[in-house]
Amino acid sequence: MTRLLAELHPFRLALKAPLVTGGVSIRFRAGFLVSLTADGVTGWGEASPLPGWSRNSLLETEAALRGALDGIGEGGEAALDAVVGDLRDAPHARAGVTGAWADLQARHAEQPLAERLVAGSTCAPASEVAVNALIAAPEPSEVEQAAHDAVEAGFKAVKLKVGAVDPAVDVDRVRAARAGLGPGGELRLDANGAWDDRTALDVLSRVQDCDVAYCEEPVAGIDAIAAVSRRSPVPVAADESIRNESDAVWALDTGISNLIVKPQALGGPNVALAIATRAHKAEASVTVTSFLDSAVGMAHALHVAAAVDGVGRHPRAHGLATADLMASDVAGLPPVTAGVMGLPPGYGIGVAPAI
Repeated sequence: MTRLLAELHPFRLALKAPLVTGGVSIRFRAGFLVSLTADGVTGWGEASPLPGWSRNSLLETEAALRGALDGIGEGGEAALDAVVGDLRDAPHARAGVTGAWADLQARHAEQPLAERLVAGSTCAPASEVAVNALIAAPEPSEVEQAAHDAVEAGFKAVKLKVGAVDPAVDVDRVRAARAGLGPGGELRLDANGAWDDRTALDVLSRVQDCDVAYCEEPVAGIDAIAAVSRRSPVPVAADESIRNESDAVWALDTGISNLIVKPQALGGPNVALAIATRAHKAEASVTVTSFLDSAVGMAHALHVAAAVDGVGRHPRAHGLATADLMASDVAGLPPVTAGVMGLPPGYGIGVAPAI
């Protein structure tokens, strides 16, 4: 494959209802799908920065993508390394290009992407991955019912969004989630860096009897998370504070033992898997999630999760059950059944949007 047709496809997808996270109300997702075509086969990637969270804006990402695709159009496959290198400060754009290229290579090789990601190892990717339910309801009574419903639907893990209401209400919401889950379900919290260290330690101390698996981003920044981790009775995790592989290494070096990995936000499936491999060597846990990606980004994340579970000793439920939050999507994904998602069938990511 030498000649590549590189194209950009904008999209805008509404959510069924606003999702409030870290004080930001998300009503829609907008971004770009990247397609790379060679010899009649097309690979797909996604670049959709989340306003308020991502390092680059949508306009900055678009500019980076258009420059990258111009370079690929002129130089073909031979230009890819240089193009990707120029995108080191634009992770979403990098993910769009490297994701499309990885998908194209896997389709040409007639392999699922997850299988290609673990090539060279002795491990096989998982054929399906466990996923957690997501709860963001503001009232404790609603939280308890949602947690109960998640258990009834077969979920073994639930993530509760915290940090958007008064800390005392959050304590009640955590207790309600545990009541709805019963004693066996895994309960995770996600504060999205909304608390200061005093609030984080106060809330986590007050819910330490609720058997919380971990709290993502109780405060913002790796050093701050590590400081809370050393004093908190509840384990913590680093998520959006990890913006590249160096950040992940620093998080592990500071003693953070739970990493949340978002393939698109980090620069693509290869970067995400490299971080997961480092985490496993440090005996840290890895959970793969997304920034409410479209079906293309979600398919990439599912394949990364399957690869992570294949090489890891203790797979966890991943944060990928978000398709039902979207009013529409660019393509279909396998449904969540009893808290589990299978990989989309076919080669590559198994998803081909109708663009």
